[in-house]
Amino acid sequence: MNTEIDLHKWGEISLKLRQVYPQLTTADLAWRHGTKIEFYRMIAGELGMSRREFESMIEQL
Repeated sequence: MNTEIDLHKWGEISLKLRQVYPQLTTADLAWRHGTKIEFYRMIAGELGMSRREFESMIEQL
């Protein structure tokens, strides 16, 4: 897995995520310092899924 995140692409993905999961806040989806794995793990936890499940879903968006 690539550990870097493309912030432009992430902006597009986060908009799609907000449409599908309105319970996610802008703060939840704001990139913070840390690794991509930690960031995905935090969001996946908010959605009640594993990081791998979340990552797979992101790849399909």
